[in-house]
Amino acid sequence: MDYLSVFIEMLQAKNLAPNTIRGYQTYLKPYLSYLLERNISPEHASWEMVRDFLKTLQTSRHLSDRTMNMVISHLQFFWIYVLHQPWDPSQIPFRKFRTYLPFVPDRNQVALFLNSLDDPKARLACSILYAAGLRLDELCHLECRYIFLSSHRLYIPVSKNRSDRYVPIPESICRDIREYWYSCPAHMKPKTWLFTQQTNRSRPMDKQWLQRIILDHRNALGMDSRFCAHSLCHAYATHSYENGLDLLSLKSRLGHRSLNSTAIYVHLASSASNTVTNPFDQLGGTFYA
Repeated sequence: MDYLSVFIEMLQAKNLAPNTIRGYQTYLKPYLSYLLERNISPEHASWEMVRDFLKTLQTSRHLSDRTMNMVISHLQFFWIYVLHQPWDPSQIPFRKFRTYLPFVPDRNQVALFLNSLDDPKARLACSILYAAGLRLDELCHLECRYIFLSSHRLYIPVSKNRSDRYVPIPESICRDIREYWYSCPAHMKPKTWLFTQQTNRSRPMDKQWLQRIILDHRNALGMDSRFCAHSLCHAYATHSYENGLDLLSLKSRLGHRSLNSTAIYVHLASSASNTVTNPFDQLGGTFYA
C-alpha cells in the first residue's frame, strides 16, 4: 500500500484545504521513513515505537509541545482513516503546553517598517496586511474583482475558518492601490490577482517572496526577531481595539470562528489597562518613606 497517497486521499475526502493537507504530510513522511528504516510496516508498529518516534522527532527538530500535539493528531488521523485501527489516547497522550502572547510591534515600529520599504509592491502588500488585518495567504490570493474601492472594502471569499467576510479599508489604502495599478506598465497591470509572481503573471504572489523581503528588511532595521508578516495582522487587531473597536466587530473583521481567539487582543492592548486606576493607588500612597 502507498500509505502516503491513501493518507492524502483521505484528507482530500474530508475537503481540507491544500495548505492543511501539505501540513499534515510534514510529519507523516518522517514517521513512515522511521518505520521503513526498521523494516516495520505501519500496521505492526507498536505504541512503544510511536512514542520513540515522537521523542526522537521532538529532540532532533526542537519542536514545542504545541507542535507535538499537532503531530500526534496527524498520526491519529493516519491510524484511524488509513490503517483502520483504533487509536488509544492512554498510550499517546496529548501534551500540556504554555500559551504565549504573540509579538505585537507598536505603532512607531509599524510606521518605520512600512515607510522605509523601497519596493512599491512589497510596501503596498505590507500596508494592506496592516490596514486590513489580512493573513498572508489571504493577501496573496486577493483578486482584483474583490477590491471595492468605491465602498472602501475588500471581500475575502475563503478565510482560515472557511467563511467569507468583508473587510473595510481606509481611503489612503484605496489611493495607494489606484496608484500602484496605474504605475504598472500595460503588460504588467494586475488582472486576476492584485499581486502576482515575479516571473509568472498568471499566478498569485508567492508567500515566500514577501516573507523573505519582510525578514531581510526587519533585520536591516535591527527590529525584534519575532517580527514577521503575521505581526502586522496582530498589530492591526491590537491597535484597532486600542482605538475603540469592539471585540465582536474585530472578530468579524479577522474572520475568527470563536470570540476566544479575538479576546487575546484584550491582553495585548495597552490603552485599556492604562486607563484603569490601580487599587493600590486608592490606598492613599506608598507605605515606605
